[in-house]
Amino acid sequence: MRAASLVLLLGAAFACGHVPQDLWAKTWKYARAWGLDPYLVAAVVWVESGYCPAVPGKAGELGLGQFMPGTWHRTTGGAPLEWRAHPDWALWATAKHLRELWEATRDWRLALAAYNAGLGAVKAGKIPASTRRYVEKVLATYRAFRGG
Repeated sequence: MRAASLVLLLGAAFACGHVPQDLWAKTWKYARAWGLDPYLVAAVVWVESGYCPAVPGKAGELGLGQFMPGTWHRTTGGAPLEWRAHPDWALWATAKHLRELWEATRDWRLALAAYNAGLGAVKAGKIPASTRRYVEKVLATYRAFRGG
């Protein structure tokens, strides 16, 4: 039972099993363009999609950053929804969205919670337990990527 729970918990993280070199380089490019730590952007992408560009989520989210349609349109200014599966657009949008959430909260834990549950939920103080676990998972992945 414990092994099955672990597989379900990690789910998408093992979908592709590694970070392709070209996507790692693009993650750094777009993270730095938005003034973010590339390891943090990489951790979000890893937890969201396992670096699998076309992996769909359970609620209609898609791509490396697992964007919902409304969030995609707000973040990109209306780029076509199918572009969510395009690695360049998805990494650019992930970094941009994280930056916007940082600007709105000025707290990385809250920014990560908003990435998962929405800024409205965070501002209302209604952060679900699943989102709290998501934040811890992203931060643990971030620490692992940074080497400690």
